[in-house]
Amino acid sequence: MSLSASPLFKAKSDLRRRVWDGVVPIQIILAADEARMSVDPYYINASRISYFPLLFPQITAYFKPYLRDPDSADSLEWWLEFEDVPLRWNWPIGLLYDLLTGLDPSQSDNPDHDWHLPWTLVLHHNRYPTETLLRLRNTGDLVENWVNRVKEADFIRRGNATTVMNLSKADSTNLWSGVETHNYDLFWSVAKKLLPSETSSLRHIPIKIYLPSSNKVLQTLVPPHLSPKEPHTVGTALHKFLPDLFPSRRTCLLARPILHGAFLGMTVPLAELLSECMYTDGYLHICIVMIA
Repeated sequence: MSLSASPLFKAKSDLRRRVWDGVVPIQIILAADEARMSVDPYYINASRISYFPLLFPQITAYFKPYLRDPDSADSLEWWLEFEDVPLRWNWPIGLLYDLLTGLDPSQSDNPDHDWHLPWTLVLHHNRYPTETLLRLRNTGDLVENWVNRVKEADFIRRGNATTVMNLSKADSTNLWSGVETHNYDLFWSVAKKLLPSETSSLRHIPIKIYLPSSNKVLQTLVPPHLSPKEPHTVGTALHKFLPDLFPSRRTCLLARPILHGAFLGMTVPLAELLSECMYTDGYLHICIVMIA
């Protein structure tokens, strides 16, 4: 799949819905040293734009009876790992999958390409990796962390966070409830108020770029336009900020940008991409994968 300037961006509402409906098939197994008996894996189609703590109640309810000491199981102590890498609970599920698997969607027709599907994760209840993960003290931590990123994204877009801060209590509640209940209409009824109606009102694009095989995240101020008549595109931004990986503005030679599990066309305007493909926190979370 490719998110290119044409034809996907001609049906904007459809693209926004497709992003919202994206899922990752996941197989979760309980860590062998924490189980008192064998237990079948737990399977779920997880929303790409959701967060693992929202799924923990149903996942942990399934595994809790099989723990060595089920009465001591506090859901806030649960954590997941993929190939020995603990998963950040405050990052969207789709971002984690794209980043940690490092898969190249351009290889979708290659029968030998390993898609890691279902995505197999190991669930733990002991030895919480505090050196790697933030402590999830209570369920409000996820909401607080998410709200802070929403405010940050608003500040980047406009130079202040007054649009988010001035939302009514009902709108603020509905914005998060849309994420929590995976309700497209509820979320976008509020989110559309946060996005400027004209790109000329945008100061910068909230964007984070995740580099392959590292913990490095590039976050810089990217204006929506290079000049009054030339929009900043995926290619122009990557060429400017990662010239070693993207020596060309229009052609992927060494690496590819991935968003929502799809290859990003280099000519897509960033402002248009933001409007249709942002994550619920208001950011474009773009992963870089190397071309084999």
